[in-house]
Order: sequence, then C-alpha cells, then structure tokens
Amino acid sequence: MTLEPIPSPTGRRSGPRDLIFDAATRLFGERGYTGTTMRDIARAVGILPGSLYAHIESKDAVLLEIIEGGVDRFNAAADRVDRQRLPAGEALHAVIREHLRIVAENPQRTLVVFHQWRYLEEPHRSRLRTKRRHYEEFFTHTVRAGVVDEDFDAGLDVKVAVLGVLGALNWTPEWYSPDGPATPDQIADSLAAALLTGLRRRS
Repeated sequence: MTLEPIPSPTGRRSGPRDLIFDAATRLFGERGYTGTTMRDIARAVGILPGSLYAHIESKDAVLLEIIEGGVDRFNAAADRVDRQRLPAGEALHAVIREHLRIVAENPQRTLVVFHQWRYLEEPHRSRLRTKRRHYEEFFTHTVRAGVVDEDFDAGLDVKVAVLGVLGALNWTPEWYSPDGPATPDQIADSLAAALLTGLRRRS
C-alpha cells in the first residue's frame, strides 16, 4: 500500500511526509512521545512500519522536526515584532496576537512543541533550549524597555512578570477551541488587556 496525496481543507495536497507528520503529531499529543511507536504511526497512515523509512529517518527525527519547526515559527513572529520597534505595550500586544494565531492553527502541535522537547537527545535538546531562550528574551527585553520608558511599573520584577506572561500564553493550547465564539485575535486582545494591566505603571 502506498500513501496517496489527499487534498487539505485549504486545497493544498498533502504528500506522504505531511500525512506521516500529521499522524505523528496527533499520536504524540494523545499518547505522548514515549507512548507512541513507529508501528502506531504506520497504522495511523495505513502502511507497513518498514515503509515509513522511505519517508522519515526515525521517530526521533520526526519529533525534532515538529518541535524545531514550531519553535522557529514563534521566534520568527517575535523577530518580526521586534524589528518594528514598537513601544513596549504595543510590542507585547502584537506578539501575543502572533502567538495565538500560531496556537490556533494547530493546538495539538503546539502542545507537543511546548511539552515534549525534553524527549529530544543531545545535541538537539541544547539547541532547542537555546531557541526557546531566544523567545523568552524578546519578552524580557520588551518588559525591561517598558520599565525604562515608564510604561510599566518601576517596581516590577521583570523575571516574574515575563514568566507569568509566558505561562499564560503557553497554557492557551490547553483550552483554545476553534469552535468557540471568539477568533484568535479577539482572544489575544482580551488576554493582552489582562496581562498588560498587571504591568502598567501605577499612579
């Protein structure tokens, strides 16, 4: 049996690797990386386990590509916002919108990106840890700039504030539903309003 390309909802045709990665992402999300075997992935796409190796190197390689691709997308979004040189509050609001848009595209994939990078082996884990820090550094730099510009409270504990904001954002794929009444941008705007209120300068 061979994997036949099928049309996606957007009209793009998914090739064999796309089907394999979609199945692996779903299974990693449902069962965890350690609870998913190559046989499980093969069964999900309807081929023999040995046939997977014509399209992918290993289960580890699939996990790495899913996670690194996801982290790179978040970093690219933060870099785009950073290049705009917006005031701190506007920059955070903009990156929160970008974050929710990425989450909304595939919440299950985002959960794998956030939680299963620990299963990567070295040197991949260290590289991903560095990339994750790059995203966190955008928030640290932006909050510090907001304090210096007196947009944010002078007594703000920047590390705690950043971890609080990231914690709220990283929780969104746990509860986001595409069937909900609000769009990703509307959710992002509500979340940004709540988070930024806690950072603003007190009179």
